[in-house]
Amino acid sequence: MIGVLLLTAALAADAVSPVPAEPDAAPVVSPVESITMGDCMSGRGSGPGGMKGHGHGMMGGCVPSGVTPSALPEPDSEGAKLFSHYCAQCHHLPSPATHSAEEWPAVVSRMIDRMEQYRISRRSMGRELIQMPTVEGQRTLLVYLQRHALTPAKSDALGPSDASGISQFKQTCSQCHALPDPRLHTAAEWPAVVERMRSNMKSMGRPEITGQERDAIVGYLGRQASR
Repeated sequence: MIGVLLLTAALAADAVSPVPAEPDAAPVVSPVESITMGDCMSGRGSGPGGMKGHGHGMMGGCVPSGVTPSALPEPDSEGAKLFSHYCAQCHHLPSPATHSAEEWPAVVSRMIDRMEQYRISRRSMGRELIQMPTVEGQRTLLVYLQRHALTPAKSDALGPSDASGISQFKQTCSQCHALPDPRLHTAAEWPAVVERMRSNMKSMGRPEITGQERDAIVGYLGRQASR
């Protein structure tokens, strides 16, 4: 799910090493105009709805609830710090497993473009709050995301093409991301995962699957899952 990304109000100084701005980036605003992570997460900050509210508007309100920085894989790595520092400035922090390694380059590129558009919009109002990652930072970020990306399903992991529930699984899950390998979770874990994805679809404004469709998907995944 597009899930997608890219932006966070600055973390505490001891949690994120300083990241240089791009050469043409405007200076960071004064403390009076700056916002904290708490402001960003709650939608407060300058402008209607704050940075996060504006960012959600740019994304069409399609970013589901995210994860906390401490819940990221390798949370103390440089890639995780960059991800946390930049990506939650305008939307919830997505899991790196939101997309496959093949999908992340296009998603990151799209988010960088949107960050630049937002900077232009903020500059026209005499404000500049968005921080942009350097080119090297973008590379580090992408490597991190691809290392912890969603593992797509291979054909041999999906089972027979006429398996009960497989059509609902393919139709529903492919709307937002690559089809996940059913062996990523156990049969006992899949119901909660599917329910979370169902909630994400609702928050993204997508048609919500019925209880019968959910049960069909859970049943299929349970049969194909790791035991």
